[in-house]
Amino acid sequence: MCIQLVWPLLGREVLQAVRLDLVERIDVALHSLCQPLTVLQCRLSLGELSDEPDAMREAIREALQECLRLNQTVDVMRTMLQEMKADQKHEGGW
Repeated sequence: MCIQLVWPLLGREVLQAVRLDLVERIDVALHSLCQPLTVLQCRLSLGELSDEPDAMREAIREALQECLRLNQTVDVMRTMLQEMKADQKHEGGW
């Protein structure tokens, strides 16, 4: 009888821990997005200030590398969302 009363509470605590972990992972991923965005903005701004074509090309090349980092982070976030959806489907919703 006691386990029947405690089990739903334990399930909620586990679900709460999973949600908190997910929020933490999303927070880290969002920070990971902001870093290359800032670098991208700086690289392009420096290229814009330069009158030399080589400096502009270098700024564009470096900005493209930051775009790759952004895409990788977005892929990680998509994977997290897919895991969330699968967990939600498995558990019957939040």
